[in-house]
Amino acid sequence: MTERFDIIIIGGGFAGATAAREFGRAGKRALILEARDRLGGRTWCSRFEDRAIEMGGTWIHWIQPHVWAELTRYGLSIVESPGNANPGHCAWVTGGQLKTGKPNQLEPILEDGVLRFCEDAKPYLERPYEPLFNPGIERLDAMSVKDRLDEMDMDDEQRDIMFGLWTSTCSTSCEKAGYVSMLRWCALCQWSYSLLLDATSRYKFRDGTRSLIDALIADGSPEIRLDAPVAAIEQSVDGVMVTTHGDEIYSSDAVVVTVPLNTLNDIEFSPALSAPKRAAATEGQATEGVKVWARIRGPSEHFYGVTRGPAALTWIQSEYTFDDGLMIVGFGPDADRLDVEDVGQVQEAIRVFLPDAEVVSVSGHDWKKDPYSKGLWPVFRPNQLTRYLQALQEPENRLFLCGSETANGWYGNDAAATESGLRAARETLKFLDRD
Repeated sequence: MTERFDIIIIGGGFAGATAAREFGRAGKRALILEARDRLGGRTWCSRFEDRAIEMGGTWIHWIQPHVWAELTRYGLSIVESPGNANPGHCAWVTGGQLKTGKPNQLEPILEDGVLRFCEDAKPYLERPYEPLFNPGIERLDAMSVKDRLDEMDMDDEQRDIMFGLWTSTCSTSCEKAGYVSMLRWCALCQWSYSLLLDATSRYKFRDGTRSLIDALIADGSPEIRLDAPVAAIEQSVDGVMVTTHGDEIYSSDAVVVTVPLNTLNDIEFSPALSAPKRAAATEGQATEGVKVWARIRGPSEHFYGVTRGPAALTWIQSEYTFDDGLMIVGFGPDADRLDVEDVGQVQEAIRVFLPDAEVVSVSGHDWKKDPYSKGLWPVFRPNQLTRYLQALQEPENRLFLCGSETANGWYGNDAAATESGLRAARETLKFLDRD
């Protein structure tokens, strides 16, 4: 006999935990099936060199209303990343040469570049939480980030810096990332580079992303099964049957699927998902990059640095100080170019910015090879917003899809996952009331 629940949630990241909280408050019995041995999904609060680090999603901001409301609800606090909040210097590479200077030497170049990157697009995203509101967005959605950068009038130094910025933000090469994916972030940041930088790399949970996951779970009290990757979901007139790879079977009146887009086709759906959902999952979102942590000996001043590909790391910033150096976090566009467990490779990548740095130890996770994510934070490819967003949000009878790929506003981060979890929970509860 199968164990029956009101709702089964596939995935225990921010979207799944948010939905579970809503179901618990509505008096529903919910079950989370999580493939990993932990909750959090593409967020993962860990320890390295006796410091708290985030292997995946990290930064939040008060201009992200859905996640900020949850932080306020549970009385959670934030701290700042000093490499962004108070850098003593910056490093950037142009024409193959390293340059260093004060932030006021680099930031005007970035601010001007981002402003002009966006300047013709503002009317198309006048409502950032309704990205499809203006039908003209379809023309911009056909463009890649590289398409836009190539048509901009910039000197070589600014071009190198801008390619480095967007390569890092997209976690892939600029030709693979959709122009509108980055425009959506800029629109939500009021077209300001400084606010964009603050929202994406400055403020983080004082007690880690896990503090919000724990609060959501405690509030909703769902039942949880870890190490339970789902193999199949079957809908019928009577309900939903979910089978794990361990041959455990659970049934419910509805199912909320929160798995990353790049893994959606790994589940067998009966009946099959709609053609647009299958096509979106087959194409997959674009990110294939790397995030790595390193303790270094040498410099002690907080900083950040940027360079364009094909560098293994295109953005790094300091997070903690030690008596003999710093701990830094770095991002690159291709996980296949950098082994996050290889001290020598990481040192070579960091010395692009800090030629005398000695890497003592490293830590990281290969999200591209992780079978339950197959990529870092999601970024749509060209044309995917207008082709697939609405279809990804549409329920299919008793099945509701959510996750950071499906949000209307902040796309691809914890704020997006929270927004999408609220939407899916609301739609599911309405369906159950009607049913």
